[in-house]
Amino acid sequence: MYFINGFPKIISTIPSEEDDCFQYLCCNREHTLILVLRKYSFAIWQLRPLLQLTAYRRSHSSVKNVGINVGALWEPETNAIVIQTAEGGLMFFNLDFRNADRGCYQLEDSKNSRRESDELFLKETIPYISVIPTASIMIAGGITSLESLRDNVMVASSSGFIQRIQWDGSINNSLTIVLEKVPFSIDLPQSKKSYLSQSSIHIIDLDFSFLLGGFSLVLSNGRGALMTASDVEFLPDTVQCVWVPVEPSPFTCTAVNHKYRLMAFGCTNAQGALYCIEDQTEGIQLTHRLQLLDRDCPDMAGGCGSVEGLRWTPDGCALAMIWKKGGFAIWSVFGALLTFSLSLVHESIPRRVSALDWGTEGYTMWILDPKLLLAYNFVKSALTVNNCSTNRTSVLLQGENGIMLNTGDRVILQPLGAKDSHVETKYALFSNKSWTVIQLPNRYILTNWPLRYTVVDADAETIAVAGRHALALYLLSSRKWKTFSNDTAEQLFTVTGGLLWWKDFAICGAYNLSTKGQEIRMYSKHKPLDHKHAVIWKLPNEAHVMSLNVFRDMLLIFSSDSLLTISSLEKKKVGKTDEVSVVINVLQMVSVQNISPHPHCVISVDLTPVRTETGQRKHTGIREAESLLINVSGRLWIIQRDALDPSKDTSDDNTSTSSSVTPLLLSSCVEMLWVHPSITPSKDKPQLCEALWMFCGAHGMKVWMPLFAKDGTRRNTFLSRRVMLPVWLRIIPLCVLFDEAMIIGAESDFLFESGPVDSSANQLPSFSINRTSEVYLPQALRQLLRRNLGAHALEIAQTCTKLPYFNHSLELLLHEVLEEEGTSSAPIPDPLLPSVVAFVQEFPVFLQTIAHCARKSDIALWPRLFIEAGEPIDLFRECLDSQQLDVAASFLIVLNSTLPTAAVRKQATALLEKAQQARNTDLASETSRFLKALEHEEQEGQRHTPDMPSSKSPGALRTNQDPIDLGNPMSPQSSMTFKYGPPVRNKSVSESAHGINPLKRASSVPYAGKDEPHLRSVSVVVPPIMNGLGQSSTLPGAMDRLSLGEHSSNGVSHTSSGASLTSKNGWSRRRFPGHAQPKQILT
Repeated sequence: MYFINGFPKIISTIPSEEDDCFQYLCCNREHTLILVLRKYSFAIWQLRPLLQLTAYRRSHSSVKNVGINVGALWEPETNAIVIQTAEGGLMFFNLDFRNADRGCYQLEDSKNSRRESDELFLKETIPYISVIPTASIMIAGGITSLESLRDNVMVASSSGFIQRIQWDGSINNSLTIVLEKVPFSIDLPQSKKSYLSQSSIHIIDLDFSFLLGGFSLVLSNGRGALMTASDVEFLPDTVQCVWVPVEPSPFTCTAVNHKYRLMAFGCTNAQGALYCIEDQTEGIQLTHRLQLLDRDCPDMAGGCGSVEGLRWTPDGCALAMIWKKGGFAIWSVFGALLTFSLSLVHESIPRRVSALDWGTEGYTMWILDPKLLLAYNFVKSALTVNNCSTNRTSVLLQGENGIMLNTGDRVILQPLGAKDSHVETKYALFSNKSWTVIQLPNRYILTNWPLRYTVVDADAETIAVAGRHALALYLLSSRKWKTFSNDTAEQLFTVTGGLLWWKDFAICGAYNLSTKGQEIRMYSKHKPLDHKHAVIWKLPNEAHVMSLNVFRDMLLIFSSDSLLTISSLEKKKVGKTDEVSVVINVLQMVSVQNISPHPHCVISVDLTPVRTETGQRKHTGIREAESLLINVSGRLWIIQRDALDPSKDTSDDNTSTSSSVTPLLLSSCVEMLWVHPSITPSKDKPQLCEALWMFCGAHGMKVWMPLFAKDGTRRNTFLSRRVMLPVWLRIIPLCVLFDEAMIIGAESDFLFESGPVDSSANQLPSFSINRTSEVYLPQALRQLLRRNLGAHALEIAQTCTKLPYFNHSLELLLHEVLEEEGTSSAPIPDPLLPSVVAFVQEFPVFLQTIAHCARKSDIALWPRLFIEAGEPIDLFRECLDSQQLDVAASFLIVLNSTLPTAAVRKQATALLEKAQQARNTDLASETSRFLKALEHEEQEGQRHTPDMPSSKSPGALRTNQDPIDLGNPMSPQSSMTFKYGPPVRNKSVSESAHGINPLKRASSVPYAGKDEPHLRSVSVVVPPIMNGLGQSSTLPGAMDRLSLGEHSSNGVSHTSSGASLTSKNGWSRRRFPGHAQPKQILT
């Protein structure tokens, strides 16, 4: 997950009167150098430190003969570049790095000053690059796209040819691919082949992926295809194409994700479409679409235009999209929108984005405007490159120069003056939205940039980071870094296979640069970082370590030979000293070649206690390793460990077996997953803590939840022991808190700096990262009720009643179902509202939930609610009988909108008597003021009881009436008026109340005057936030929580529906006609 952070950098600008504007940019394969192309020249920049290394300007005759620059391509080894011109020319240049030892920049101290800080020194030589022109050729018909294939440049032309040109400019015509002669089919093995019917069809864009085994193509007729070959050299006779399914809108561009084996296509309707290869038929199928919602862009096609470019991040976890009319968006790999903006800069700066590319490790995104070159800073989740179990308990973001840590609802408290790392860490539990920002040590990052892996331990006490070489540790208790004592020891190894914590040890998969071998290295956080204190275990094979993970005392090692090695970890003391070592014993080796086409496609490996059949588990008090979860290009496979497998007995450390397994596909489009980190099973919330959570991008989240049978009951044989439930979130999940029934995420927020309008440099936005959270309990309960699993939903809910926001969850559940079914224009054959009301009725807070939900909902939805919950007056009397006086006060507000004045006065009097008997003085005083307001309205003749539809009739819901008009706060106690009929002239409170004897805090505003007898108005009392009638609702920001206080008579202006309520203090709350209270997110 990627999030914009900080201020964007203005790299270069071009004066408006200069014609040599920016055209294109692209990074080399390692994303360390970037080529910036202008019409008549180009420059090469180094990303760290950010410096221009060289530049080249073409002569006037060259520009006149072959045209201006329009595109470029790097040679895979960064030894050459090729420039594409507008007239179909290709210009080849060699890059000479032979003088790299000397460097093109030297830092020298002045006579009166001396550098003392490490950040002021350049530890690495900045290379000197010579640009040498080698060849220039012309391509007949014009060039449409360039792509690199090993030692050749694949050149697509408008004449329908794909020519293969070497980097010295020579052309081998025998290897030219003619598109007319290439067979096309629906799938590879069985489908009937056909050929293009029109000779004018040609390729307009192509991208190569070695893991897909071919090129992703976009043809001039708007179709897409995958071009593969039976020969690795792509000889013309072995080439064939597979059609991409037809889309409603033509394709414009394409980009390939190697890691997830996806083909992304941009469309003319401003949308994107992503496809994968189906395993069985080898055909191409749609996985998801990239489409902005109406709330983000109401007119997507008109406001954005067609898609002009797509670019994946270096790790393949996010996709950047740019549009013809300007702006860009960042999507997760499976379609979750991370960042979107049509114009992140001021209107004085052109918003058109002509090209973009990602910097090293995706920490920067370079944006090219015709007159401006920008670089946006990004931070990304540590799970994108190091998806281990210890990183899933906290929100950890890593950037170019620092780390951001959020521990959820746990805050680390350090005793004052405690500097010893052995001091016991104390914690406090409360809502924590702040970030712990940690800057990387200059001494380490100057020689080991970029930062590649970060990991935090389970207690959020120590963080380990790894860059180009070695690693470093950060202790949060002492706020100090631990690094290697000398540069020689630091340069000995490089971390290649991930980083994780096991107890007090940081474990990494490393490549030893001196012995040229693969190792597993362990460093204790209590010892200095030194090789003599390290535990080193050499791998038996020479395969590279791809990823690591840990479960209890078991280490998982996935290597490049597609073998998953399961080993045991055991602490042992060395001799009679206090030195502690770790012994590693191989337990089992599992081959995953049958589910993984390439080791690079394995996203994560997990050893978990999750079983496909929960009933067969032996409950020993400890969560045993039951299954392997392997994410291969977004497909999550589960491998159940055999109950007779001796490797499951972790007490026998000498057992080493190699077993054949049968995998089961659990889900597709999986980006991340979470399993409860505890070793012992939870007794309080077994269903929630035994669940498996998966984030699937645009498909939302999925939870694989167990269904436990109660003791003494017989399980239905047709009922699955686990159920897959979809959960739709409004946040990007980064951490799942199982015991708290909450999901933690992050989002980027931006604002413009205030400054002179004519100063475009001062109008760039500033970005900050906000922690977000959302309670998932309402969604899970709703999905269980929809599947007629009410007994299991009740069992889960009863385990969560002690949560402080449980009542809030019930209100969200009822409100969302009521709003969805009550505003649906189509008939609902199987409504869920009756089941939800019956479910809420099982809890003591039933009356409170109904009252709060009614006050937060549109009046037009009340009949639908009270059909299922009962008559409001009956619920009011039930509250009085059960001494729930505060809830009764809430129902009195509902009665005030549905009953005549006499009936409301009678019930209010009963509430006043009960409040006086209970000695609830606050509620008694509020009720007395309410009765006085009713008497005042009767005297003035202002009260009109609305013709509300009967709640006993199924057709009671109002459907074809004018929208509700939100009016002024009214008496009693800041009430609001909902008017049925055409809108009236806006009146302020002072104008409307003229001639009326106002109450102490508010005035009664008549809407139906003498000149408008056809209008009907109803007063809905909205008290201030206090006890009794002023009881605040659980949902923050609800309609009846507009606390205006003493300013209600002069600080609020009356607006018609769809306008804003603006207070004297300047805040406003937007209201839309017919729109109920928005769904709330607990943060």
